[in-house]
Amino acid sequence: FVDIASTGPCGISSVALSAISTPGYDEMHKRSRRKMPSTKPRHGKDVVQRVESIQQFKDVVINEPNQITVVRFFASYCKSCQASAPLFYKLAFSYATHDSPLARNVKFVEVPLTKQTKLLHEALGIPSLPFSHIYHPDAGLCEERAVSKKHIADVEECLRCYVFGECQLPDDPGDCMEVYGECDLDDGPHGSSWE
Repeated sequence: FVDIASTGPCGISSVALSAISTPGYDEMHKRSRRKMPSTKPRHGKDVVQRVESIQQFKDVVINEPNQITVVRFFASYCKSCQASAPLFYKLAFSYATHDSPLARNVKFVEVPLTKQTKLLHEALGIPSLPFSHIYHPDAGLCEERAVSKKHIADVEECLRCYVFGECQLPDDPGDCMEVYGECDLDDGPHGSSWE
């Protein structure tokens, strides 16, 4: 039994009307009516995972069973880190939205220099900031490179090598010094000669 005197428009009771107009009710129903977020990232920051502790680094990077992982080490006060961040995010976005499933199988992570991560930076021997590591799920740490604006193209080229197999190797083994630095050409696999 609903008293007609206590009903509002459309026969809704005043109790129901007060519930609808109570603070929080509208917000709760707005959230339930929102569209589900798109699975496509809209910005590189959307696909870069931030790691804030040593344990989280182990879980997200070291124990990653399937994906190649690119890690950017940085400090919030570092001008070079700030300048190169958009380029790193752009790289992450390009892999996340790439047509190839191989490219989408790359994880991007950033580790800020904080009180909680200082020991991690030291233990990994990070020589300067910004710096990057590339981890392969089967081989672990594969590459260590500067990732400043000047060097981001090198990181991108190196990553393409691991993901797509597009490596720029010298035609002549004697040219490896230009690419890889000083090496002993007499030491081939298992001590044999390259020739």
